[in-house]
Amino acid sequence: MSEILLRTEKLSKKYGSRFALKDVDAHIRQGDIYGLIGRNGAGKTTLMKIINNQIHQTSGSVFFAGDGLKKARGRHLIGALVEGPTLYPDCSARENLEYKCAALGIKHRKSEIQTLLETVELADTGKKKARQFSLGMKQRLGIALALVGNPDVLMLDEPINGMDPQGIAGIREMLVRLNKEKGTTILISSHILDELGKFATTYGIIKDGLLLTEFTRAQLEEENLSSILIRSPEMDRVLAALREKMPVPDSALQPDGTLTLKENTAHHRDISRMLFDSGIYLEEFHVQHQTLEEYFMKLTGGAEIA
Repeated sequence: MSEILLRTEKLSKKYGSRFALKDVDAHIRQGDIYGLIGRNGAGKTTLMKIINNQIHQTSGSVFFAGDGLKKARGRHLIGALVEGPTLYPDCSARENLEYKCAALGIKHRKSEIQTLLETVELADTGKKKARQFSLGMKQRLGIALALVGNPDVLMLDEPINGMDPQGIAGIREMLVRLNKEKGTTILISSHILDELGKFATTYGIIKDGLLLTEFTRAQLEEENLSSILIRSPEMDRVLAALREKMPVPDSALQPDGTLTLKENTAHHRDISRMLFDSGIYLEEFHVQHQTLEEYFMKLTGGAEIA
């Protein structure tokens, strides 16, 4: 298992008598795409702003690879896009990147800027001003700005909010490519759970300032089995074999002839092996997993995501 690259310890932020964050212990491992999930006002942006030093915590600490974040920050280890990109609207994408490189004191930046423009697919925008960019192009430029200095962690707050499906898919593919090809660790918040469910490797669910749980994609799939779907031309034999081992209600047999088991899903490997050993032909044996959104709704008591 990869080492923890970024973690928080009892991190809290209080406004008057209200906690925006309370005792948050988050753990982001090197190479993760960590999806931070929560409805609006849950504390996602507050957590990211503290990590990015835009606001200060009331109590608790942030650590980067074991060092306090204040010590690590001087090495440009975190690149962030929080609450939308800050752009020079009358400048081109290249000029925006040149200003960011200059601000960070980066020398020999011509090749880095060209690489970043190619990475976010803005290399052909020429002298076009940022004010003329589409929402998706502005988000891509914001991500490029966050990547200046080759940070170890890329932190993105709702980067796909308001985008069309094509734009969302483009951002997703770009982030997966960054993660796989460059090893960039990504912390991304979103309330579009269907999208996060497609590419995040680890998740944290936050509600009312509390981090309720953290889990990997593998844990989600293993612990949130919804049902087993079985299709066979020998359904009578399937039912007979199963009922020797477990109760199978008549309602499990669907009108289309498929069998849906909602109990004993954790034992799907044993069930599959037993049917195979019985010599029963199966056209389909499929474990259906609870979606990330369904799990979120269950864990938060049906709280709305948006």
